[in-house]
Amino acid sequence: MLLSLALVVAAAASSDPAAMSLCPSVAAPLVTGAISERIDSSNSVSLETKDRQLLSASYYEPKRRKNSTPAPAAMLLHDAGSSREELAEMAVYLHKKGFAVLTLDLRGHGASATEDTNFEKADEKARKTLWAMSTRDVDAATKFLLKQDGVHASNLSLVGVGAGAALVVRRAAKDGNVRAIVLIDPAKESLGYDVSGGVGDLGGLPTLILAPKASRKAADEIRDSAHEANDGLEFVEINALKNDSATILQDKRLKTSTSSWLRDQVMPKK
Repeated sequence: MLLSLALVVAAAASSDPAAMSLCPSVAAPLVTGAISERIDSSNSVSLETKDRQLLSASYYEPKRRKNSTPAPAAMLLHDAGSSREELAEMAVYLHKKGFAVLTLDLRGHGASATEDTNFEKADEKARKTLWAMSTRDVDAATKFLLKQDGVHASNLSLVGVGAGAALVVRRAAKDGNVRAIVLIDPAKESLGYDVSGGVGDLGGLPTLILAPKASRKAADEIRDSAHEANDGLEFVEINALKNDSATILQDKRLKTSTSSWLRDQVMPKK
């Protein structure tokens, strides 16, 4: 049975001019700068970030079993210009494998897009700003996910597609609850963020890169750079996929490779 809740956690209001220009006021009885969550019977979640950006998400709560241990959490982040719908099939698969899963439409995308925050209509500079500010969306989503009933509060896996991989790396660098990350077709640099350097700063965090043939060189360079930055410590694995970048999420091995690898990292066998 899915949860039904409405929580407001007070937080300081943002004073960032860029945030105020991109995020309009919300006509709702909520504390300014608060984080709010509402879950309905269709897995839909409504989140509000500290800078009052409303986000649409989907939450797949862990299956309840008597005397069961808390479920590991997994958050999936879509590519720039896409939406959480591209990850719905993987979310369902990971949920069946024992994860509590959250997918979300980042600001300017999918059901989270507004007249003032629309990634498709933005120019290149505005897109970089919008994507950089999406770290606030990831922050709100992480706080929501890790405090749900039946979820392990310090066992979080992150999965990112394309530019979403950049957000995954940025989150992992500052969150000690992240146990493993999966980067699907990442670029060395994405919307102004140095993904390759960011992976190197993770200091050995288990990382899996799933790459199509055309992106294998970039994946190899990210891995080699990360290992070199950590005195040769090998913590980045690469799995090659048959599909190209445009159809990588349709690759039949994507779900199984992601699930089996994550389970080995965060659900060690007894």
